[in-house]
Amino acid sequence: MDIAHDFIADSLELDKSNIWTNISIIFTVLAVGGCFFYWSFATASYYFWFVWNKKRFFPFETVNEAELPAQMAHEKYIALASIPLMAVPMLPAALFQYRGYSKMYRSIDDYGWGYFFLSIPMFFLFTDCMVYWFHRGLHHPIFYRRLHKLHHSYRFTSPYSSHAFHPLDGFGQGIAYYVFTYIFPMHNLLFIGMFVFVNFWTISIHDQVDFGGCLVNTTGHHTIHHDQFNYNYGQYLTLWDRIGGTYKVSQQTHSMFGSTEDDAIVSGKKSI
Repeated sequence: MDIAHDFIADSLELDKSNIWTNISIIFTVLAVGGCFFYWSFATASYYFWFVWNKKRFFPFETVNEAELPAQMAHEKYIALASIPLMAVPMLPAALFQYRGYSKMYRSIDDYGWGYFFLSIPMFFLFTDCMVYWFHRGLHHPIFYRRLHKLHHSYRFTSPYSSHAFHPLDGFGQGIAYYVFTYIFPMHNLLFIGMFVFVNFWTISIHDQVDFGGCLVNTTGHHTIHHDQFNYNYGQYLTLWDRIGGTYKVSQQTHSMFGSTEDDAIVSGKKSI
């Protein structure tokens, strides 16, 4: 965020110490940058799995081609309408982070390389815990109908489902990444890297292509969540679902060579 802010401010010759400059640039980065990131990465994921490699990864018409275009159009509408609105409540956390109120740091010498690498699993464990409990809370009837049901509009997810949230739903699940930097020191470049990874991961667990996993919350786990609702609330790990009693095992549906069902047919174990 700070790098993008300073680049824009310097390019436009704006006063970087002015709070209104900070607010306008940070909101633009969150809203416009968020929409661009979502659209570009979700589109790349869609074309890679559902178009260019469809015969390899979806050989049995598991994708309803008649209904999917309308579904994806609706998901794009929800996401592109919501992301700028998510930026409004997210703005104070990003603004005060830029103005030095968080524990973000720029020099490796401040904490050393050991802490730099240690902060990566710390980030995943902390934010995954926050997202798990917030996400689980969203499934309470009071909040589900008003906030989270929109994201569960379709049981068969696509890459475009990833950011199709009610604005407050998206804010609640996204604020965890900023909260981490107010409690624990984090290098500014590492934060950017983690932020990009988190958004990419969010897209990947909605793309229906599951390579299997036990401790990692895979696409298969999240597909179960969209289908059965009360299992697998985690973001990256199955740890908190196991602790919270909401874990449900998923079956691997794909290998790097394509659908596992396709492998079964080739080996003579499945017929069509």
